[in-house]
Amino acid sequence: MRFAISSLVSTFHDAALSPEAWPRALKALTDACGAAGAALIVSNKSTGNVDDACFSGLSAGFKSDYVRHYAALDPYSPLLDGSWKKLSDCLPDSLLRKSEWYIDFVLTCGVRDILGARLVDTPHHCVIFGIHQQIGCTFSDKVDSVVNLVAIPLAQAARRHAERFSSPKPGMSVEPRTEILTEGSRFYFHIGNGTRYPDETGSVFSTPEDAAAHALVLARELAQDDSWHGSSILVTDDRGLEISRVRIGRHLVGG
Repeated sequence: MRFAISSLVSTFHDAALSPEAWPRALKALTDACGAAGAALIVSNKSTGNVDDACFSGLSAGFKSDYVRHYAALDPYSPLLDGSWKKLSDCLPDSLLRKSEWYIDFVLTCGVRDILGARLVDTPHHCVIFGIHQQIGCTFSDKVDSVVNLVAIPLAQAARRHAERFSSPKPGMSVEPRTEILTEGSRFYFHIGNGTRYPDETGSVFSTPEDAAAHALVLARELAQDDSWHGSSILVTDDRGLEISRVRIGRHLVGG
């Protein structure tokens, strides 16, 4: 049994394990949202520079311009926190019309508005994520629901990515941690409602906590259909031991 949100979440877990997977994760998210593009930006608080960025969709060809010049002029990112906010709600149109960042970068990309959030905020780095609305279009009604469903795995993947740019302590090698991140374990997501729907293939996650978070995402998606209420998602490891159990019900709708 395949779920659209489950497939999307798996791309974030791939990105947590490998930075090369972020472009595919961004594209999967924008496809699910019906958006024109997205961006992930890792900023270094010590230097004030962008340590890494991934742009997808309309802005994909403008990444280097942002990193080299426009990041320092960006008035929107500093306003973001853990909640999702539209650019148009944060800054008045009169200010945006005078902004070099907005006129020469955002509009030049073909973007009219951005829905953004600060996914990670540590003493050394912050990670900004933005979903882009094309000029002449409006955000799809699906954007808010998709963002809510994938918020946890998206933030977890962003945190793992930010950790790649944290300086190791003196005398400490980063290789052992990288090895752990790239290994992962296989977990299985069985659905039961009197009849059991076993997961025969499973999915690889870095930790049991990540697997449990994925189960919650699946439960939220299934909860949109009343016929699944009362069922449960059982998460087991490769030895068959129970890791987590999530009950599907009305309490998850809109959560």
